[in-house]
This record gives sequence, structure tokens and C-alpha cells, in this order.
Amino acid sequence: MVLRLVSDEAAVFGVVAFVILAALALVGALAYAEHRKEMPLIEAGAYEEARGDRTWLLAAGLLLLAVGIADLLRSALLGVVPESGITLSMLGLASLVYYYLRLRETRRKRASELEASESPADERTD
Repeated sequence: MVLRLVSDEAAVFGVVAFVILAALALVGALAYAEHRKEMPLIEAGAYEEARGDRTWLLAAGLLLLAVGIADLLRSALLGVVPESGITLSMLGLASLVYYYLRLRETRRKRASELEASESPADERTD
């Protein structure tokens, strides 16, 4: 009986260790693939254009805000203390504000580049 209990615990430990190692290997492989993708962009000088897309930030912010508000409403309706709704709502709100600020900065930068390229200072009149 004791031997069977020890072997069951060892089997569970082995499965848990395998899952953890597999997850770490997956994260490492994804990081390596991202590194391989970004290095040629950095060397070509096109990294800033590739980094400019922040659509994922908008989606994550909206999702966090929705889940946080849902948790707050649930806790208000049940009359219990909110669990993580306040934190999720604030994270969602912060990511939306960051997305808006980055979008505004990008638009200003493009407008100034466009204005600089169309300025009459480049034209010479003799």
C-alpha cells in the first residue's frame, strides 16, 4: 500500500514536472521566434514601423475593462466584496489611455514628417 502511494505521488510529480518543462520550452521557442523575426528588422532599420501597431493593446484594454466591470457588477448585485474587478478595470483603463496617447504621438509624428517633407524650404529659387 505504501509503495503504491509513493508511486502515485511520483507519477503526479512527473506529470507536473513535464507540463512545467513543456510550458517553459514553448515560451522559450516563442521568444526565440520573435527574436529571429525582429533582428532583420532592426538591422534593416525598419523596426520602428513594425513596432507601431498597437491594436493588441486596444483589444486587451477593452477586455480587461469589460471583465473588471463585470466583476464589480457581480459583486454589487450579490453584496460581496469585489475580488479583482477594481484591479482589472484600472489595468484596462490604463491600457486604453496608453493606447490613446501612443496613437496621438504617432499621428503628431507623421504630421510633422509630412509637413517637413512638403515645406518650401527644400525648394531653391535662384
